[in-house]
Amino acid sequence: MWQKVNQFLRQWLPAASQQSTESVRETREWLVRTPEEIQAFHRWLTQGGLEAFTDRLRHAYNIHRAGMDPEDEALDFMEFRTSSGFVIHLKDDEEAGLTAAYMMDALRDKVLESGYRMAIADRRTVRNAARTEVVERYYLKPPRDHQPGTPSDQRFGNITIEILSCGQNPCNLKFITTAYPGRAHKPARSFGELMELLIA
Repeated sequence: MWQKVNQFLRQWLPAASQQSTESVRETREWLVRTPEEIQAFHRWLTQGGLEAFTDRLRHAYNIHRAGMDPEDEALDFMEFRTSSGFVIHLKDDEEAGLTAAYMMDALRDKVLESGYRMAIADRRTVRNAARTEVVERYYLKPPRDHQPGTPSDQRFGNITIEILSCGQNPCNLKFITTAYPGRAHKPARSFGELMELLIA
């Protein structure tokens, strides 16, 4: 149990937090899909890709919420006081690896449709002697609706959607919420409520 938790926590950390003593080269650019990638994403949507992905999330989350052992070993959920989310492990799932960017963009669109705003969309490439890692990231924030003198509604907190690729292949897809602490904000809404939006 704890071995799995520790492994999950290591995967939970953003790639930028991974420390290395090796000499590394890092480049960063805006994450912009090409017209061909956008067309492929829309084909995936029209051919039932979103429905299949939503069904997979719904089934796995219902099992997680019921406290049962997961059937989908490539999909892990974790819920903490200030951070919750899920990781889809892509190394051993060739089909999911091929559609990882579509799943990422579908999650982005669901969050944007709920009223969130895009704060960052970038691609970071880190190279060292051993390997090359590429991190594609969407960082979304709640809408600006703060009234002076009252706690702001943070909704579900900040949301990060991220794909880590090792070499040429996606390793995992992460969806993470991070709540704002302190009295300046209303308590974050539950992760379960957010999942209901994602799997609707």
